[in-house]
Amino acid sequence: MHLHSLYSDGTASVSRILDHVEQRTSLDIIAITDHERIDGALRAAELHAAGDYSYDLVIGEEITTRSGHVLALFVTERLPALRPLPETLAAIHAQGGIAIAAHPLAPIPLSVGRRSLLRVRDDATPGVRFDAIELFNPSYAGRVRSDARGSLNDRELHLPGVGNSDAHVLEGIGTGRTLFAGHTAADYRAAILAGTVAPDGDAHWSSAHNIDVYRRQLHAKARHLWHTIRPGDADWR
Repeated sequence: MHLHSLYSDGTASVSRILDHVEQRTSLDIIAITDHERIDGALRAAELHAAGDYSYDLVIGEEITTRSGHVLALFVTERLPALRPLPETLAAIHAQGGIAIAAHPLAPIPLSVGRRSLLRVRDDATPGVRFDAIELFNPSYAGRVRSDARGSLNDRELHLPGVGNSDAHVLEGIGTGRTLFAGHTAADYRAAILAGTVAPDGDAHWSSAHNIDVYRRQLHAKARHLWHTIRPGDADWR
């Protein structure tokens, strides 16, 4: 439920992501959550609806707020970046979406910190809340301060914990997962709201793998820019 495509800083097109999930994983549901945009997720939804896929797809976005990254799932319109965290959370819920703290406490990339999480917990404003917290994320952002993240949630936040792969490359998809009762997007949403989810995943990626992912991200972005300049060369989507 935390995947990036070529529409932001991922390395694969949405069509390749959809086919990879169908052919190489046993996931019941995924979400495309590109940074600061949902056009890739909307394109994925079109392809998914026209195809014969055995899993559900959710439209999402990873939003950079002034306090850190937030995953918005089940949204229909793009949410703007660099707005105050409470404003973004309220806007997610106004669309009927759910809000998840992405790799909180991590110093890089910008992540929601302890004080911001506690301020949201204590905020009584309608819609200003997190519905879940990302407790397992195999990337560097998820590895650093992972124990502190779990301890903070156990002691003070008491949010449903999820696992996500934060995948920017195809083979990363599914290396972080969320366990829930059922198989559909509606089942997942209900489990989040009921607090009956659990994080699951493989080992954290090595430093060498993280560096290789960064290298591949730069290469993919360079290729995308080239094909944008010369659109007849390839359909990068």
